[in-house]
Order: sequence, then C-alpha cells, then structure tokens
Amino acid sequence: MVSAVAGWSAPAATAAPASCRIGAYVTDLYGFDVSPRTINADFWLWSVCPTADLDVTRRLEFVNAKDASQSDRSVERVGNEYWSQVKVSGTFRQEFDLREYPFDEQNVKIRIEDSEYDSSQFTYVADNANSGYDHSIGLEGFQIKGFDAGVITHAYQTSFGDPRIAHGKDSRYSQFVIDLRLERSDLAGFIRQAWPAYVAFLISFISYWIWAADFITVVGARFGILGASLFSVVISMRATSLTGTSFGVTLVDQIHLATLLYTLVGVGCTSYILYRWADPEKRASARRTNTIVSVSTTVVFLAANAISIGFAVT
Repeated sequence: MVSAVAGWSAPAATAAPASCRIGAYVTDLYGFDVSPRTINADFWLWSVCPTADLDVTRRLEFVNAKDASQSDRSVERVGNEYWSQVKVSGTFRQEFDLREYPFDEQNVKIRIEDSEYDSSQFTYVADNANSGYDHSIGLEGFQIKGFDAGVITHAYQTSFGDPRIAHGKDSRYSQFVIDLRLERSDLAGFIRQAWPAYVAFLISFISYWIWAADFITVVGARFGILGASLFSVVISMRATSLTGTSFGVTLVDQIHLATLLYTLVGVGCTSYILYRWADPEKRASARRTNTIVSVSTTVVFLAANAISIGFAVT
C-alpha cells in the first residue's frame, strides 16, 4: 500500500505526518436499493495541499464503493498552496437499518482513504466549512436531515507486509467520511402496506360476535371467516416483505405478525368453545370466555400497534 510520489518522499514514521485539507460537496443521491444495500452518489471532492506532489486526488481509495469513477480533475496553484478537485460518481455499499420501515432513518456513509500512505506519514484535515450537499437533491421517499464530513483513523489488523511495521501490529490510515442522514416518512406507503392486515384484524374481531343459541350452527361460518383472515394476512405479509433481504422484522412485519397471532387466538378460542359445547352446563362459561378473550386480545393488539408505530415515527 506504500509507494513514493514523484518529487516527494514520505516522512519518517517518527516525524509529524504531512496533511492536506479535504472536503466534499454532494450534488446527487439516487438508486437507494435495500436488496444489494447500495446507494448511488455524485459529488465533488477537493484538497488543498502545501505542495503539488501531495495532491490527495491522485491517491483516492473509496473504501465502501462497489464501483466509482472520477472525472474533470484539475490542479491549480493558489498562493503558496495547491488546490485540486475531482468529480466522483459511484455506487456505495451501506449498512441499512430497516426495522422501523417505512418510518426509518438511514445514515449514508462514503468512506475515502489514502491509497498509499498510512496515518504516520499522511493525514487528512476535514474542510467542514466548505463541505455540504445540494439542498435541491430529491431522493424518492426520503428527506436529507443532516450532513457531516469528518476524519477518522481506521485500523487494519495487518501490516500489509510492510517490513517497517512490527509483526502482529495494526496499520492505520487516515479516512475521510461523508455522512448524510436521511429520514423517510412514507405515510401513504405505510397505509398501502398495512391496511390488509388491519382489514384481517377487523374480520377476526367480527368472528368473536358470530353467535347463536346453538353454537354448532355458526361454528362453520366462524372458522371460515378466521381461515380467510389467516390467508389474507399471509398473502399480504409475503407481498410487503423486503424480498431477498435480511433486515430482521420491520414495522410492517410486526403489524402482520401481531394480526396473525390475533387471528390464531381466535381460532383457538373457537376450538375451545366447540370442545366445551358438548356439556350444556359449561356453555355459559364458554360464552364468558369468548367475551373475555375477544376484549382482552383486541386491547392488547391495539396497544401494541400504537406503541410500535409511536416508536417508529418519533
């Protein structure tokens, strides 16, 4: 990873490392994709260095890029410093957290590192004052709520074979990180994905109140309604799941699972009443059980939904 830049020798590891100011301005974000966990970004990157040979834009490594291209590179002397800039377009891998989808917040990070010199030889200094993003960026389904640009030191558990680094020691590199905070508030999308589950809940709730003096005459209708509810929940859950991803249980998944459990309790309650109905002396208690189960499970279902949605939107 270490080589010489023409006309400039890397400082000794014991000396203060050379440094350049580095900044970025994001001009576009697009192609947010949860399945391969990537997002596309276009941005300008610049550096201000004490010598032309230190030019940062010559030694860029995009750590989390799936692919990246550079264009329109330029270098200009301004007083006693050298200002260089380059336009970057690329697809960058991300760690998306969709547990609160579709009210999730995401941190999009672009990590840039010097491809040759470790942090004992060269470091970045973030140009926070001039870094930022184009406020006209329209990423579908999201709003940009924050931006940050900073420098960290990233450690690798290897020397990359550098004989100057003791065996078993880490090698460290200065890393410039662009961080955009995105917020999604897709109420229409939430309603579109959740309403089948709520319709199934209402159907299951109605089934509790299908009653007759002779329960046997309505048990078939009750089981039929609960079966239709179960079927609709399963189909809706499959349709709204984030196919091909492994993000855990999203908010929409939680609602579907709660509805599925609510309906299964209804099936269990109906089966219990059918079992007890054979004994005429136990029919009154079976009716009370039906009322208690219907009221208690409905209250729990509604409360759990309110809590889950409340945590997601706040």
